[in-house]
Amino acid sequence: MFLISNRLYLNLYRTHVILNGEEIDEFIRETLALRYLTTYEVNTVSPKVQYDRKELIRIFDEANNMLRGEGLRAGIERFGEFANILFLKLISESEQIKRESGIKTLFDATACSWDSIKNIPFTTRIDYINKTVYEKLNSLYNTDIFTPLQIRDASILKEIMDKLDPLTLTDVDSDVKGDAFEYFLKASTATKNDLGEYFTPRHIVKTMVRLVNPQIGETIYDPFCGTGGFLIESFRYIYNNMARTEANIKMRDSLANPIDGKATYRDNDGSEYHYGYDIVLANMPYSQKTKHGELYDLPSTNGDSICVQHCMKAINSTSPNGRMALVVPEGFLFRKDLTRTREYLLENCQLQSIISLPQGVFLPYTGVKTDIIYATKVNQKIKKSEKKKEFWYFDVKSDGYTLDNHRRKLDTPSDLAKYEEFRKLDEDQSTEMTNVGFEIIPLDKVCSNSFILAGNRYRISPNITSKYEIVDFSDIATITRGVNYQRAQQTTYKTSNIILPADNITLSGELEVIKEIYIDQSIILAPEKQLRQGDIFICMSSGSKEHVGKVAFIDQDTKYYAGGFMGIIRTSTSRCLPQYLFFYLLKSLKYREEIKLLTQGANINNISSTINSIKIPLPSVEVQQKIVDELDGYRKIIFGAQSIVSNYEPHLPKFKTGNIVKLSDICEINRFSVNPEREYGEESFTYIDISSVTSGTGKVDTSQKIKGKDAPSRARRGMNKGDILMSTVRPNLKAFSYVDFDTKGFVASTGFAVLTPKNVNGKYLLYALLDDFVGNQLSDAMSKAMYPSVNKSDLENLDIICPSIEEQNEAVIQIERELSFIKSSEEIVSIFTKKIEQKINEVWGE
Repeated sequence: MFLISNRLYLNLYRTHVILNGEEIDEFIRETLALRYLTTYEVNTVSPKVQYDRKELIRIFDEANNMLRGEGLRAGIERFGEFANILFLKLISESEQIKRESGIKTLFDATACSWDSIKNIPFTTRIDYINKTVYEKLNSLYNTDIFTPLQIRDASILKEIMDKLDPLTLTDVDSDVKGDAFEYFLKASTATKNDLGEYFTPRHIVKTMVRLVNPQIGETIYDPFCGTGGFLIESFRYIYNNMARTEANIKMRDSLANPIDGKATYRDNDGSEYHYGYDIVLANMPYSQKTKHGELYDLPSTNGDSICVQHCMKAINSTSPNGRMALVVPEGFLFRKDLTRTREYLLENCQLQSIISLPQGVFLPYTGVKTDIIYATKVNQKIKKSEKKKEFWYFDVKSDGYTLDNHRRKLDTPSDLAKYEEFRKLDEDQSTEMTNVGFEIIPLDKVCSNSFILAGNRYRISPNITSKYEIVDFSDIATITRGVNYQRAQQTTYKTSNIILPADNITLSGELEVIKEIYIDQSIILAPEKQLRQGDIFICMSSGSKEHVGKVAFIDQDTKYYAGGFMGIIRTSTSRCLPQYLFFYLLKSLKYREEIKLLTQGANINNISSTINSIKIPLPSVEVQQKIVDELDGYRKIIFGAQSIVSNYEPHLPKFKTGNIVKLSDICEINRFSVNPEREYGEESFTYIDISSVTSGTGKVDTSQKIKGKDAPSRARRGMNKGDILMSTVRPNLKAFSYVDFDTKGFVASTGFAVLTPKNVNGKYLLYALLDDFVGNQLSDAMSKAMYPSVNKSDLENLDIICPSIEEQNEAVIQIERELSFIKSSEEIVSIFTKKIEQKINEVWGE
C-alpha cells in the first residue's frame, strides 16, 4: 500500500490528488500510485460511468428545481414525490428483466409499467397514476407508502418523465445511482427535517469504517441503514485493501427485532452458533420515542437508550473483537435520564475513544451536536482486572468543511486526519497523541460523576496569569436561575409577571427589551428572580454557542423577571464590584474559552454548575472602580459612534428637474448568465450570494471561493464592473451593491438581479434603489407574492426618479461625502475597541 501526499501534489500541481473525480484520502495500491508520477488525476472508471454520473445528477437537479417551482417548498415533500416517480421507472425496468428471463412475476405490466403510463395522455396521467398505478402497487406489496402525487401541473410530470425516459437505470453503475440519489437527498433536504439525521457525510463514514478496520469474513451490521453508506463503504474498504473475496454485509430491520449476540442456534448438522455480528457501524436516529423498549435489558421508551442497547446486543458475544462505531447525539454523553444506559455501556464493552464532532457536521439537515463512540469487546462481560482504566477523548474542531449550510471543502487540514493517524490508539504513542489533541479521561472519575462521558467535563481550566489575586467565581458571586413556567401559564394579555428571555441581551452586552413573555397573574414569582440594580443578566442555555454566556448589566431596578433559560449573577460587593465582573464576563477571551469547556448540549448548549470554579483575577475594589470607569468611558464612545453608523441611510435630495421613469428604461436586467462547472471545472471562482452583501451598506464579502464542479445550481449570474447587484429575495432588507471591482472570476447567485445602467449614473441608480420611494414599491410587490421576493417583471416596472445627469452627479457627491463621515465613525469604533482589548490584556493578562 502507498499513501499519496496531497500537500506535495498541491505544491507541484496547485491542486489536490484526484481519483475518479474525488480527492484521495486513503492508502492506495502501488500499481495505482505509480500512475500519479506524471499527473495529479487518475480515472479508473470508464468514461461512460463518469458521463452517467454527471448526466444523472444533472437530471436529478433539474427535477428538484421543477418540483420546487411546482410549489413543493419542503425538501421532504420533493424527495418523496421524486422517489415515487423514480420507483416507477426502476420497477418497470426490473420487472422487464424478470419477464425476459422467464421469471414469474405478479407485477401488472399492462397497467403499471413505465411504457403504459407514457401512453396515457399527459393531461390525465396524474389522475391515472394516483387512482390506478399506486393503488395496484400498494395492494401488490401490501403497503401504503405510495401516496397520491402532489403535482398539479401535468406538464411538470411529463417533463420529469421525459428526462428520465432515455435512461436505463438498471444499466447505470450502482455507485453512480447512489451518488445521484445522495445528491438529490442533499439538494432537496437543504433545511432541517426528518431525513437529515440519517444522512451521514461520506468523509465521516470513511473515518468510522477505517476505525473499525473490517476484515474478510467478518459480518457488518447497520440497524439504521438509510442510503447504505456504511455498508457500501465497508465493502469498498475490504475490496480495496484485502484479497479479492466477499465480505458478509447484512441489512435487517431494527428496534422491533433485537438481536441477542449471546443467544445460540443450531444448523441442520447440529453445530452450535451464536447470533449477532462482528461489527456495528451506524448513525442512530436522535431523540426518538420507541414502543419496543421492553425487549431490551434496560426497558425504556427513550429511543437514544434503546438504539445504543440494540447496537451493543447485536454484536456476537463470542466474536474475538466485536466492535462498534456509533454516532450519537451529544446529549447521550451527559443526560441524567441516560445515566444507567452509560453505565450499561461501560459494563459491556471496552470503551476505546469518543470523538467529539463539531456542531454543524450534519448541516444543512440538522444542527445537532454529535459524537462517535468507538468500543471493542462489545457485548462481553469483562473481568475487572482486564478493564481499561481510561479512554481517549478527541475534540474535532474542523472536519475539513465549513460548518454552515453550504459545507464547502476547506484547504486547511481536517482534524479527523489527526485522529486517523493514531486510530490504533497505541499506548506507546500516548505522548504524540496528547500533543495533537487527544485527552486521557480516567474512568474512575467518570464512574463517580454519573457516568458522564463528555470529555470537556474533566478538563483542567486554563491557567490565568495576573498580577492580581486569582479567585473562584463562587468566592465572589452567586447565580440564581430564572423562572421556570409551563406554557399553559403564559397569557396573551399583559400582566405584571413579565419574563425576559435571551432575545433581550445583545452580544455587545446591552439590555434591549424586544420580547416580553407574560405569566398568569395568579402565579407567585419569587422576588429573588426579579432583575434589580447591580444584577448581571446571563444567558445560561441557548441553541447557539455564541449566545450562551452572553451578559447584560442592569443599571436600575426593573419590573422584569429572568426567564427559565436565564440566570442572575449577584456579587459580594465588599469584594467585587458588579460592573467589574460584568466587564470580565463581557470582554474576557479566557472566560469565553472556559464557557466552551463548560457547555454541554446537543441542540441546546447549557452552562453547567461548574461555572462556579471559573478563575477570575480580582484587584482591590479601588482598582476595580478605576478599571470600570475607564472601560465604561470607552464603551460610551463606541456606542455613540455605532449609533451614527446604524442610523444612517442615504436619502435623495429634492431635484429641480427630472421625470419618473421605469427601471427597464434606464438599465438592462440579467444580460448574461454563466455556467461555473463548464467555465471553471477544478478551478475556483468567487461566489457572491445574498449573505455576501451587507444590507443597506452595499459592502461585498468576496472571500467565498468554490470550485466550478462544486458550484450550487443558483450560481449563474454574470456581471461586469459598473453593474448593480439587487437582491430579489426579501429586497426590503436592501442587500444591494454597486460593483466597483474587476469581476473576472466572479459569479453571483440567481437570488440577485444584475442591473447594467444605461444613460444613468450607476451609483445614482444604486442610491435611488435604496431610497424609500423604491422601497415602498418593493414592499407592495412582495405582499402580492406567496414568497417574499420580486420577479423580473416587478423590477422592470419600478418607478425611478431620474433627474438630469448633472443633478445625479451632485447627489452622488453629497451622499459619498456623508458616507465618508460614516467611515470616520467606524474608525472610532475600531480604535476604542482596541483600547478596551489593550486594557483587558493589561489587567487580566490576555
